[in-house]
Amino acid sequence: MSTSRGSTRTLRAYGLDLRSALGSRRRGRIDASRLRVTVTELSPDSAELITPYVQEVRLIAELAANDLRGRLLRDRRALVAGIHSGAVAVVTQYEVRRSPSPALLDRWGRSVAEWRTAAAHCRTRAETVTGCANLRLAHYWDAVWQRQSGRDRSARMRPPAWLPGAVTLDAGWQDPDAWLAAAPGADSALTAALRVLDTGHTSGPGRAAA
Repeated sequence: MSTSRGSTRTLRAYGLDLRSALGSRRRGRIDASRLRVTVTELSPDSAELITPYVQEVRLIAELAANDLRGRLLRDRRALVAGIHSGAVAVVTQYEVRRSPSPALLDRWGRSVAEWRTAAAHCRTRAETVTGCANLRLAHYWDAVWQRQSGRDRSARMRPPAWLPGAVTLDAGWQDPDAWLAAAPGADSALTAALRVLDTGHTSGPGRAAA
């Protein structure tokens, strides 16, 4: 499945596709009359602006991103299992025997590279999810802002940077290798093998292996 097609399906499943814009604006017009504050007077970080609708959109985006991450681990479980077992061999050769084996490390490194590429594609889809969630929030706050501004046409445009509740990916998306370590069956060998792979040398003196 292509990244774009998969992203479209995910967005549609969670109600984050382009068709949600009308519903977001309608909800914004309704909430504009219910808010006990005037949004134009508040910072986007104000707790008063985390309305039930904002909470809903943020929760949907979080669930969608977590679903993408979970599906990646399920779909690539054979690759993940291979990385775990290969890590033991790498650590045994490099950390225990202190006998570097470039061929072994290269084979294992290709599996890790495949994982990192798959994780990068997954992150792209997750970024699409957060972008569409923020688009929903933008439509919502546009409607709130315009309705509360009333007839003052000069004040009816929401400042682009004013987006209460904006959605961002959690920090875990910056380090997909950590998902491998959190997977069932992971152990300290994985961390040590990744260190060997990324530094390109052993932690101590050794002799070259054929």
